[in-house]
Amino acid sequence: MEILQGIWAVVLGAASLAPLATFGVVLVAYLAYRQRDRADRRDQWWKRAQWAFDAALDGRDPQRRLAGLKVLVQLIGSDLATPEDADLMSALAVGIRDEEGSGRRGAAIPPPVQGLIVAEAERLVEAARAKGRP
Repeated sequence: MEILQGIWAVVLGAASLAPLATFGVVLVAYLAYRQRDRADRRDQWWKRAQWAFDAALDGRDPQRRLAGLKVLVQLIGSDLATPEDADLMSALAVGIRDEEGSGRRGAAIPPPVQGLIVAEAERLVEAARAKGRP
């Protein structure tokens, strides 16, 4: 009889741990879901950033270049952007701003569009500085 009481005590003890074990499983599943969700969102963010980099570096189409810079300004404000991303975008914007501002590209771009590109590059530098390392 004592053996049965001992077994019954073990069963009751294990049953009392079931809710705790269930909570642990749910917590691990939730954390895995959040990590995967962030990774997926970051992947989509990076695909948009790649398009914007390509567009911003397009020397043949000033409108596409301007659109790429505008998209980069929006992307750098995302919580998915890292300080390293901000450094990269800042370097890109400084290069574009200097290239457009110095007139090295010639008269192929109308001055109003060129001014917009320079202004947007400056906005990107400021946004990247705000996002970057303190």
